Amino acid sequence: MKKTALIMLGAGALSLTLAGCGSNQSDQNSAKSSANTYAPAGKDTLVRGNGSEPDSLDPIHAQTNVSASILYDIGEGLLSEDQSNKPVPGVAKSWKVSDDGLVYTFHLREDAKWSNGEPVTAADFVYAFKRAVNPKNAAEMGYKLAPIENAQAIMDSKKPVSSLGVKALNSHTLEIKLDHPVYYFLSIMTDPVSYPVYIKGVKKYGASFFTPEHYVSNGAYYLKEWIQNGHITVTKNPYYWDAKNVHIKNVKFLPIVDRMSAYNAYASGQLDYVMYVPTGNLPSIKRKFGTQLKSTEWLDMEYLDFNLLKPPFKDNVKLRKALSLVINRQDLVKYVTQAGDIPLYSFFPSSIENGIYSDVQYKWSTWPMQKRIELAKKLYKEAGYSKENPLEISIEYNTDITHKKVMEAIAQMWKQTLGVDSTLANSEFKVFLKVRQSHDFQGVARDGWVADFNAIDNFASMWTCNNPQNNAGYCNPEYDKLIAEGQKQRSPEAAKPYYTEAMEIAMKDYPIVPLFSNAVVHLVKPYVQNYQMETNHLDHVYDKWFSFEYKKQS
Repeated sequence: MKKTALIMLGAGALSLTLAGCGSNQSDQNSAKSSANTYAPAGKDTLVRGNGSEPDSLDPIHAQTNVSASILYDIGEGLLSEDQSNKPVPGVAKSWKVSDDGLVYTFHLREDAKWSNGEPVTAADFVYAFKRAVNPKNAAEMGYKLAPIENAQAIMDSKKPVSSLGVKALNSHTLEIKLDHPVYYFLSIMTDPVSYPVYIKGVKKYGASFFTPEHYVSNGAYYLKEWIQNGHITVTKNPYYWDAKNVHIKNVKFLPIVDRMSAYNAYASGQLDYVMYVPTGNLPSIKRKFGTQLKSTEWLDMEYLDFNLLKPPFKDNVKLRKALSLVINRQDLVKYVTQAGDIPLYSFFPSSIENGIYSDVQYKWSTWPMQKRIELAKKLYKEAGYSKENPLEISIEYNTDITHKKVMEAIAQMWKQTLGVDSTLANSEFKVFLKVRQSHDFQGVARDGWVADFNAIDNFASMWTCNNPQNNAGYCNPEYDKLIAEGQKQRSPEAAKPYYTEAMEIAMKDYPIVPLFSNAVVHLVKPYVQNYQMETNHLDHVYDKWFSFEYKKQS
């Protein structure tokens, strides 16, 4: 009976199917919709549905993939990425690593320039790295640079910023010393937090530097226009070192939060690329648009944060475990998200680092649901609650139709199995981020993390005591100690025992509820050429890769 009720919820929640996609007439018109394989003559702008407004375009404060998708265009680090997420030369044309893995020497291109024509130098990187770890700047993403010599001590206010292990040997040679070897350090050097910033501009304008009026950048594009809640336009940077291979002149990012609106804009030809596709009726979208609907496995996870700094979840692991046990993740992905997502029973996607941690997951994941529910009821009662004395909590999430359906389903699972009374509370993304990070909620908050690089530490380090992305407020010194040891290892195999033990400790503490790992699903017009999505499991997209295909004039 309970499973049937959940199936009904999935069907009801998904009643908002795609307008015009389910009818025979729509399918008959699919060839017509997909026939436009050539870009309109004279088209010079790629228009992308980007999900929402970016939280920031300052590389040390940008926390979302919405922001990153723009930063990949307007900035560039020492290294860039190919479409398999492998590090390739960026501002640095070459580099060498010392035998002990502690010293990296990068040789910068002499033709690397800012968008105002001035040269990009090693000093620009030194300034940017020090800015990222300076505790006065409260950089949410600065922790990614922790392997650099003294970086963590600086962020903890234990050492001066001047002690950071980054040095300009000359104008085009940069030396970086590490506290310990890091086998994925080159991947960190592709991340926006490692991008250089234009020193004179930041010093003169401060936070307002990162606006079209003042922004000087070094990527394939520069920031031309930012209309809040309207669009962001970037334009080809004529001074970019590889400008001759940048084929699309402009990219316009539209912050369309509603997935149906983004889909309709794509169907009517207003968008060339949709970041977030409605997941309620993917078979119909596939029939209508064929190979324009693209998908691949994503190294990400959706989860819930318990607020461990406040009752009722502070010091109540039994209650946290009970709520995690009764969520039927299989039903969530089958009946609610319907996008090829993968249920998660660990604190990271199972395919991270080629699946070497796939055995680290909750043992109860293989139990029948009824057995899980029976244990959950026992724990719920021991935690001080019952159907007569129900838990009352809020479920916070950012405005999005899919998030709404998932949270409604979870609330119903908790109600049906344990009697929990949940109040759903949604807010616009920027507001939601502040609520979540300040722990200003009485219950649980939706969270999600997309890997910046294919390494377990990209997830594991988030739950260390002082990590700014630790939205649950979890802190276990033993966990931190194991993570620190794992970070020092020189290969994934050597690091695995430390991360495995650490994850098992954290999972027993239940600071979060893992839900599922998303699939990447985009809509891309057929005239957008050279998109190799099937190998891009981080979903890092650089528009400099693309070109338009035009119909040849006869």
